[in-house]
Amino acid sequence: MNSDFLIQAVADYRYLAMFGILFVSAMGVPIPEEPLLVASGLSVGWGASGYFATCGACLLGILAGDLWVYFMGWHGGEWFLQTRLGAFIFSTRRQERIERLYHRHGMKTVFLGRFIPAVRFGVFFFAGRHRMPLGKFLGLNALGALVHAPLWIWLSSEAGRRFAQSPEAAAKAKEWVGNGNMIVIGVILLIVGVLIWGVGKKKP
Repeated sequence: MNSDFLIQAVADYRYLAMFGILFVSAMGVPIPEEPLLVASGLSVGWGASGYFATCGACLLGILAGDLWVYFMGWHGGEWFLQTRLGAFIFSTRRQERIERLYHRHGMKTVFLGRFIPAVRFGVFFFAGRHRMPLGKFLGLNALGALVHAPLWIWLSSEAGRRFAQSPEAAAKAKEWVGNGNMIVIGVILLIVGVLIWGVGKKKP
C-alpha cells in the first residue's frame, strides 16, 4: 500500500479512511502508521481536512486497534502463541526481546513501544497477556500516541501548505516531511530519556 494510494484514499474518504486504515494497521496488518499520518497531514495542509478532526480520527483509529491487540493478548494470548500463526509472528527470539523490554522498563514499555514499529504489536499483545491494568495501558498508550500522531500530522500539514496539490508537489512534500522526521526522533528521544532518567528501571 504505497503513499499515492493512501493520499487518494484520504482525499476520497477523509476521516473514515484515516480511522479505518490506522485501525487495521494497529491490529497488526503490515501497513505502517507513518505514511497514513503523512497523507492525513497533507490533506490538512491542502485545506481538505481540519487539523483537530484529523488528529481525532487518527488517534481513535490507533487507540481502537491497540485495544483490540491488548484484549487479544488478554483473552487468547496463550492459545494464540501455540498456533502456527502465533509461532510465526512471535518467534522465541521476538518473545525474549519483548520480555527484556518489560523486565528493564516495566510498564513504560507500552509508551516506548509506540515508537518502535518492529515491536509495537508485540508489546501491546504482551501487555494484555501479562494482565496489565486496562487504565494504565490506556494511559501510557494514549500518551505515546498523543506525542506521535499530532506531531506527524502537523509536520505533514506544514509541508502541504508549502507545496500545491499535485503528484510532483506531493513527492516534494513527502521529502520535506522525511527531513522533518529528525525533529520527531529528537522529541521522542528527549521524552524517553527523561522517563528513563527520572523513573529508572523497574524495581525487582
